[in-house]
Amino acid sequence: MVDVQKRLLDHLGVNKLFAVIGGSFGGMQVLQWCVSYPEMVRLAVPIATSAYSSPQQIAFNEVGRRAIISDPDWENGNYYGRTAPARGLSLARMIGHITYLSDESMHQKFGRRLQGKTEYGFNFSSLDFQVESFLSYHGDTFVKRFDANSYLYITKAIDYFDLTHKGALSLAEAFKDVEAKFLVISISSDWLYPPYQSKEIADALSAKDFDVRHCEIFSNYGHDAFLLESGQMNYIIQSFLSRMSVGDVMIKEIVTIRQGSSVEEAAGIMMTEGVTHLPVIGEDGKLAGIVTAWDVSKAVALKYTRLEEIMTRKVIVSAQEDPIESAAKRMNEHNISALPVVDADQRIIGMITSDGVSRLVSVCR
Repeated sequence: MVDVQKRLLDHLGVNKLFAVIGGSFGGMQVLQWCVSYPEMVRLAVPIATSAYSSPQQIAFNEVGRRAIISDPDWENGNYYGRTAPARGLSLARMIGHITYLSDESMHQKFGRRLQGKTEYGFNFSSLDFQVESFLSYHGDTFVKRFDANSYLYITKAIDYFDLTHKGALSLAEAFKDVEAKFLVISISSDWLYPPYQSKEIADALSAKDFDVRHCEIFSNYGHDAFLLESGQMNYIIQSFLSRMSVGDVMIKEIVTIRQGSSVEEAAGIMMTEGVTHLPVIGEDGKLAGIVTAWDVSKAVALKYTRLEEIMTRKVIVSAQEDPIESAAKRMNEHNISALPVVDADQRIIGMITSDGVSRLVSVCR
């Protein structure tokens, strides 16, 4: 699935992802993105998920699949244009819903309360308990918006997911090439994807000294909490996204020009490389100034030939550890559209642009 998503992004011309975020099966795809295409992912947030499916998870999925396959209307998957296997798919959804809830949430939501009656029916043709009615309702509504064969293939994809390649690799080895910063989120009452599985992911990343945080949300909702605990989720994820620094988003392949060059050389580099800002590097290898396309245009009008006649010497710069918000503010205050990023010795290590930074700042708000 991740490979298909990658092909779509290639088609759209997207070569870098600010963040990849997902829960449950979506969390597995987050992990696969980071392993398969590490250079594309800056931030990763896998939620209530696992690096490989456990026997219990596979077992629940198989019971759901068996419910569908056992429906006579399934017809080995060739039911299109005929009666869909609604009974089997509904039952599969009911089984799944049980795993999404916790024991405590079921007590709070339903208890042993009866549905629309005061006495037991003592038969199998009617529903007695509210929890039965709940499962029946969600099973029946699910079949109206989901395809049975899709359910089979998606649950099989979940079962086959295994970053360790059947134990051939340790989880730490599987993560050896990742480049993203991680926020791993688990849910205290989740018994489908219990917190220890998220901790295992975080521990494996920590073993390789990657930047990782593990946050456990305390909730009674079970696995469904990643959909229901919006307040906690929003706070944790937004705080993580706001940790983005200039070093995370800067352009590392920098085009520069040597001090003492001509205006004609600067114009040629700008045209060839398609850039509008050229950092000027002194003989000592440090940033000596910057030249913009506007400066070159002015030089042509005034017939300047030497770079020193047009370059800005007091350059507004940024450090890679600066928050992206402060870089955006600096560019706005000085009405400039790019900032060289320098190290402690004033040597240039990257560039950031106002377009790129403003997009990221809007994401983090």
